[in-house]
Amino acid sequence: MRYFLVLVIMFLATLSFSSCHESLEQRAAREADEFTRKNCPTPVKDDTRTDSLVFNEDSRTLVYYYTLSGKADNPAVIEANKAKLKEILRTTVANATQLRIYKEAGFSFRYVYHSAAHPDSVLLDLTFKSADL
Repeated sequence: MRYFLVLVIMFLATLSFSSCHESLEQRAAREADEFTRKNCPTPVKDDTRTDSLVFNEDSRTLVYYYTLSGKADNPAVIEANKAKLKEILRTTVANATQLRIYKEAGFSFRYVYHSAAHPDSVLLDLTFKSADL
């Protein structure tokens, strides 16, 4: 009987320790979902609104969805400054300390900017792989 009790305690201890740990992918998905539920859509600031954050487990990519409005909602200006915008965003991601654990694990980061005037229109879609950072 005592042996059985020890086995049950060991099983429960193992179960409790293993159930507390989540993979980095699970953590990314959970944090993305929590961020979206708590904060999105954000108020418009500097003609930009954050719509959602999603984790794509298949590609190990954190995907940020934004909407541009006002002066920023201009496809011609976006296209003319695409290289500059890409470098600014790449530098921002490279320097983001809160993303360090994901960058070190080789995750990718995708930024999709939609137009407020034409919601189906994608103004900018950039992906940064860990090698880019």
